Amino acid sequence: MTAQDAPESVRRLLKTYDPAALSWTRPDDRYAVVREILVRGSDEAKGWLRSVLGPRQVRELVREYRGAGCTEPERQKLRDDLGLTSKDLPVRPYLGFQWRPRA
Repeated sequence: MTAQDAPESVRRLLKTYDPAALSWTRPDDRYAVVREILVRGSDEAKGWLRSVLGPRQVRELVREYRGAGCTEPERQKLRDDLGLTSKDLPVRPYLGFQWRPRA
């Protein structure tokens, strides 16, 4: 199965990927799909994820990859949603742009 076989709500999340090239059997690809769904997915996309992976499998996959590819705010969301700790998903400095007025 590839991400091309997933519902439209999932394929929309994968704009920077070729969904036909993402194979569910490759752990790196599976993690990329899961990460996008958990961080940006709609309720429909999350429902599809629950139909193909159990909560324990999702949690362990995210823990194994230690939040790779996520910003710190996204990591915090994953920690909160999946009951993970900063030991599971290390805290990374948030390097987002912060506008500051000139003095």
